[in-house]
Amino acid sequence: MRSFLIALTFLTRLPLPAPKVEITSEEFSRSYRYYPLVGLVIGLILWLLAKGLTLYFPPLVLGALLLVAELMLTGGLHLDGFMDSMDGLLSARSPERILEIMKDSRIGAHACMALFGLLLLKFSLLASLTPSQFPILLVMPMLSRWVFQIGMVGFPYARPQGLGKGIHETTRWLPFLFSGGLVLGASFYLASFAGLIAFGVCVLAVTLWAARISSLLGGLTGDLYGAIIELSEVVCLLAAFPFLR
Repeated sequence: MRSFLIALTFLTRLPLPAPKVEITSEEFSRSYRYYPLVGLVIGLILWLLAKGLTLYFPPLVLGALLLVAELMLTGGLHLDGFMDSMDGLLSARSPERILEIMKDSRIGAHACMALFGLLLLKFSLLASLTPSQFPILLVMPMLSRWVFQIGMVGFPYARPQGLGKGIHETTRWLPFLFSGGLVLGASFYLASFAGLIAFGVCVLAVTLWAARISSLLGGLTGDLYGAIIELSEVVCLLAAFPFLR
């Protein structure tokens, strides 16, 4: 339970009581195993909001409210990594320069364009959901917070140190595959065939993208982990949408 609360505190802005005992770096690193469960909590909140608000607001307003709600729940944690990653990757510079740009906390034109495109696409997908399709809201954040672990367990870390390096060094194949089986089962239970399609497409897309970036930079970084989470949420919705009933 403590590891789950550590993960919930890190990944969300929910008003949780501060831990009575100081969190160690080992505890923080091991808490990654509960990230999909935190995603399910986020999804449950989004699902409840969608079920309640759809009675009062038209689809476009509902889509905007769900998007804003998710940003408030996460504090834009992964969007920060996404923007830093896009600034570097879209700069068409050398690998060393790309890593330097990604480390810079300031954002440039590439990050702004990528952020606008990502949020516009996610908003359009959320606004297009009908009440019978709302269960995909449970799958989306849960799946994205598992599938990014492909980058942690399957590819090296590109920097000698960083927030994501401790988690990368703690990741093991057995817990990763076990939690993947649980996520796969939950995806099918919640969204039927659409959940299976979303799972398979996200695994394939993340593996290919992580392999491409890793070959360019010599590994992945914490910013790229966040970018994978944000991108896989959109991929999940895109893949599942044609099969939702």
